Amino acid sequence: MKKVFQEYFPLDDQVLSELWKDAIFVFDTSVLLNLYRYSQNTSNEFIDIITMLKERTWLPFQVGLEFNKNRLNVISDQKKNYLDFEKKIHLLIEEIENQNRNPFFSKALTERIVSIKKDLNIEIEQRIKEYDDSLKIDLVLDKLNLVFEDKIGNELSSEEINKFQKEGERRYKNKIPPGYCDLKKPENERYGDFFLWQEIIKKSKDETIDVIFVLDDRKEDWWFEHQGKTISPRPELLKEFRLETKKNIHFYKPFQFLEYSNKYLESKIGEDVIQEVKNYEHIIRIDKKFIQIYLTLQGDIKDIHLLTNDIKNTGYNILTESDKNETTHFLNITLPNIPDLERRFNSKFISKLSEYKIKLIEINKTTPTSQS
Repeated sequence: MKKVFQEYFPLDDQVLSELWKDAIFVFDTSVLLNLYRYSQNTSNEFIDIITMLKERTWLPFQVGLEFNKNRLNVISDQKKNYLDFEKKIHLLIEEIENQNRNPFFSKALTERIVSIKKDLNIEIEQRIKEYDDSLKIDLVLDKLNLVFEDKIGNELSSEEINKFQKEGERRYKNKIPPGYCDLKKPENERYGDFFLWQEIIKKSKDETIDVIFVLDDRKEDWWFEHQGKTISPRPELLKEFRLETKKNIHFYKPFQFLEYSNKYLESKIGEDVIQEVKNYEHIIRIDKKFIQIYLTLQGDIKDIHLLTNDIKNTGYNILTESDKNETTHFLNITLPNIPDLERRFNSKFISKLSEYKIKLIEINKTTPTSQS
């Protein structure tokens, strides 16, 4: 059975060992942009591993394009995160300093809390300065330039773009991965994942080489999920790659890549670094095109899966978390800011939660007008 349905079975240790020895390594745009979002130590250690693999790395043109388009925005977002945090901390300390309001703390505790205000200011100002400096002297960019020098894919020709757009349109309509989750994006951004996939296939085919693909895209058009857990890359992708190239491709999430680099490259990435990468979740900033709906729900995990699958199948982006007991669930749904769409969403899902045997505890939303 394994020979016929290879895409449904994990690679054995011997094959993985050979891949780490001989395959090329490809990183998606989010992996590279997250190097600006991690702590400095984690970012440096991640870049060190990429640099260690320098001779076997390759940058698809699509990744390079998206990285350079978004790099400055990511840096600016990180600066804003620190400014927002600084504001929240100052407001909290001001509340604590005001002894005419509850809660009332002892004088000793209040003094200890207030005493860290100066240290926090120094730390935050230093980080903000680093982000400002990186707009002029970007050490992350300098290191990546050295790694990917002369290792960048060719830009697609206009004929190839037209061909892949037509093929992508057909595949998206039939939910053939990857990329169909981006169907609602503007047309000039809609087929980025499919372009990337075609670049990787062509590279492997032209050079008869295996690929290790590290990506931080968590959407279902890359990963096969079952009951809320990621099982493997989409089997359709593994099969398509094998049939097209006669070679293997293996997917890693970023934290898995670091874990296995310890095994196969004998690197010494600390558990704290791996956990930071694993737990990192980029906070989506809402722009004027989207509404964010936050639901707190109670119900059986199986019923939650039914609801989230129905929402996904309608075409909405959704992030889901559950408490340890899997009885309380937190859903974050992104809707395009289109007239009447929110009402239709509420009518189709919120008003029918009882049919899913789910109880609504709280609902909140963030709209363009409520942003700071």
